[in-house]
Amino acid sequence: MTVDDSRIIEAHDALARLRAGASGDHVESETLDCKLDPSTRDRRGGKVPGVRRDDAAARLLAESAACLANHDGGALLVGIDDKLGGAAAFVGTALDPAWLRGRIRQLTQPPLTVAIDALDEPEARLLLVRVGRNGDSEPHVATVSKNGGRRTPRRVGTDCHDMTTVAELFAWAQARTSYDWSAMPSGRPVSAARPAAVAVLRDLLRDSGEDDRLRLADLDDTDLLRRLQLLRDDGTLTNAGALLTCAGSDPRIVYLGRHAASAAAAHRVELSGRGLAEELQRTLDTLDAQTTTFRLAFSQAVLGVVGAVPAPAAREALVNAIMHRDWNRPEPIVVEQTTDRLVISSPGGLYGGVTLDTLLTSRSQTRNRVLGDALRSLRLAEREGTGVDRMYIEQIRLGHPPPAFEERDGGVRVALVGGEPNASVLAVHNALPPTMRDDARAAIAIDLLRSAASITRDDLARRVREGDDELEAFLLRATAEGLLTKTAEPRPGGMPAWRLADRVRTALGSVLPYYSRPIEESVLLVAQLAVQQGSVRNRDVQDLLGVNQPRASQILRRAVQDGELRLADGAKATGRGTAYVPAASHPTP
Repeated sequence: MTVDDSRIIEAHDALARLRAGASGDHVESETLDCKLDPSTRDRRGGKVPGVRRDDAAARLLAESAACLANHDGGALLVGIDDKLGGAAAFVGTALDPAWLRGRIRQLTQPPLTVAIDALDEPEARLLLVRVGRNGDSEPHVATVSKNGGRRTPRRVGTDCHDMTTVAELFAWAQARTSYDWSAMPSGRPVSAARPAAVAVLRDLLRDSGEDDRLRLADLDDTDLLRRLQLLRDDGTLTNAGALLTCAGSDPRIVYLGRHAASAAAAHRVELSGRGLAEELQRTLDTLDAQTTTFRLAFSQAVLGVVGAVPAPAAREALVNAIMHRDWNRPEPIVVEQTTDRLVISSPGGLYGGVTLDTLLTSRSQTRNRVLGDALRSLRLAEREGTGVDRMYIEQIRLGHPPPAFEERDGGVRVALVGGEPNASVLAVHNALPPTMRDDARAAIAIDLLRSAASITRDDLARRVREGDDELEAFLLRATAEGLLTKTAEPRPGGMPAWRLADRVRTALGSVLPYYSRPIEESVLLVAQLAVQQGSVRNRDVQDLLGVNQPRASQILRRAVQDGELRLADGAKATGRGTAYVPAASHPTP
């Protein structure tokens, strides 16, 4: 049972107590709040039908939702008068769920995403608003009035308290940093674990082939779950244990297979009443079965069969979504697959100060430490902090674009674009020393140098947000390992630049648009280099295009004839050191 399941159960239990005569304020708790839709009362307090879109109601419910989220999450029963009991408490509401959900996001900062269900009860139509726990270090602030008044509410007992002082906000943020939903008690005994889900855990351990994992797989259920940190000292399952092994009321993962990105789903997989371990295994099996494969050969040597989207990258993306998502929210993880593309969307934004720019270099932090540890113990996830790196490496080594991450609608979306792999790029990666082969910076450097003739430390820093010293050390190591070499001339201002080493450039061959091209293309590339560097010489052309000195001279003469370059002021007309600058149509930057 997930947190969201428990909110549904608590709400329906409250409805039963209301029918039995309890008043609304008596069925409320720290995680359940009854709210009257203000549009259903006239100025004298009389009952009226209400409207589908009422901004006063939205502001009231946005504040109440933020209040629950800033505590432990919970549910709002909308359409209940908390001063009345029995049938009289069921006033009802006409509010539009889709509109209300969007309006609550607009009225809260950071935007709060809730799930809203319409309940057609015998007495009246109600709304059940399910609110996840705010797991970040920034509280939700709600706009509560027409003139923009704002509150930062937190549930205290059955009331909402506005956090107004710096001390209150600091204490709230401190308390959030040590919270781990997955370690919390689920209240469910070991007997609630599905045997089929526990069997999946054993299969995963055995698949690792590691001796200590094999011994772990042979333990009885109780000892196995305890060793995986899925069982508490009191003998009940943690939330992580219940999530992985107990039946869920709704699917936690939805797979959609499409013939094209905009096409309707041709293949759909969603399992309810299973443990998440079973859903994950079924999704991985489906991805494997639906992935287009290619048999790669290079220089007569077969390199093996690979998928259009590499299986290790797909697996890491899915497991990362499970590990880092916000499990207080009810939405499933959505996996969308086409012949050459995989997109995985998960609820909950990036966590712990990580941004899209720092995904590769930030220390890995997760909302769900115990769940993450269990996934690593099962060898489903890479060691801590390397999952995103693995996605980059696996994509780029096959000649594909790196993974594309974005935050959208309160969640994280990652797209892996694949297709037919490039055997030349793969051969280059496979020939790297092990330390380079497992370094995401090396993969990114190769990716950059597939379209640019050279890169500087700053070029690399735009993709890998590390300090100058770390990147400088990497570039020097990549040079020593034979991946890169310094260019013949630095960039303007004396900044060093690096290109692919000769051996690597020769291996990539036609993959590089600037290497061994017809003279017309070479002239344009040399002209671009002149704009970039301010000037070019014969040795720059040799360095850029991998040609000999006579060929470089021929390209420079042709560039002058074509009006792309001219002799630098004061330069001699002949000689290997003669400098050329962009013609008038290509001003020096």
